[in-house]
Amino acid sequence: MSQVKQRINARLDLEELCSRDELHLCTRKNENSSKPKVKFSLSLEQKRSLCEWLCAISLPDEYSSNFSNKVDSSFTKLQIMKSHDYHVFMETLLPIAFTALPVDVLECLSTRGEFFQNLCANVRHENLLVKMHHKIVVILCKLETIFPPSFWNVMEHLLVH
Repeated sequence: MSQVKQRINARLDLEELCSRDELHLCTRKNENSSKPKVKFSLSLEQKRSLCEWLCAISLPDEYSSNFSNKVDSSFTKLQIMKSHDYHVFMETLLPIAFTALPVDVLECLSTRGEFFQNLCANVRHENLLVKMHHKIVVILCKLETIFPPSFWNVMEHLLVH
């Protein structure tokens, strides 16, 4: 089965599993289906702007890879990054990079990045760990209200443990 067919079937299943109308397929007058734009997606112009910003960004030597090498030639998507580059992007660049997203989405992603920053810090205090433990549950609940169920797998839920 093709990926497109799988995605359409996943959206159809979503109508049965989830009561979030903004994610359901819409039927047009000519009987074709269309997927409504979700609030966490970027327009083509916003994607290009993000990729151009990543190409122009200057980070300290040996802090991370050169992000300009990670942007494809059409300036619309990122290519393969190493795990450290993902950490740098999630912890520090994400709140700046996705300012075009709605405030509720950006807040959830930013607090998730802050969680990783605190988790990977050199020094951790016990009271901060307890706060983080309670906060991550709230963050994941908020993210579950934004992203579709097909986004979630075991890796996202490992944060609680």
